[in-house]
Amino acid sequence: MAPPTRVLARTVTPPTRVLALALTAAIVLAGCGSGDKDSAGDFQGDQKAVAQTVEDLQTAGRKGDADKICTDLLAASLVQTIRRASGECSKAVDDALQDADSYEMTVQKVAITGNRAVATVKSEAGNQDRTDAIALEREGSTWKIASLGS
Repeated sequence: MAPPTRVLARTVTPPTRVLALALTAAIVLAGCGSGDKDSAGDFQGDQKAVAQTVEDLQTAGRKGDADKICTDLLAASLVQTIRRASGECSKAVDDALQDADSYEMTVQKVAITGNRAVATVKSEAGNQDRTDAIALEREGSTWKIASLGS
């Protein structure tokens, strides 16, 4: 008798759901850290500014400040993507913050190429460690988050 055959079904997730999941993952990653360590202090110059933006995301998330996240920390292109998918950025971010778990987050590395940067971020939740890459872009003299986690 032949072994049973497994059939894998693939479901297509609507773009709004994908965006909500990405946003939630990043806000969970950065939003509710309870530690006092500011890893931006481990860097200098533009690398420090990039790390500080990620730390500011953590702080704003901890405070539940969705408006600050949307207006001050997310790149205009990401805000527009969220608006197209969800209608209102601050509502989508607030919903993500409501679902967030408590994480400790540390910026481990920052790589900058021109007006783009990637912050490698390690988070700890319970006994699970996770490493993500958060992309940032320079808008004027400010670094803003262009994509959330990978």
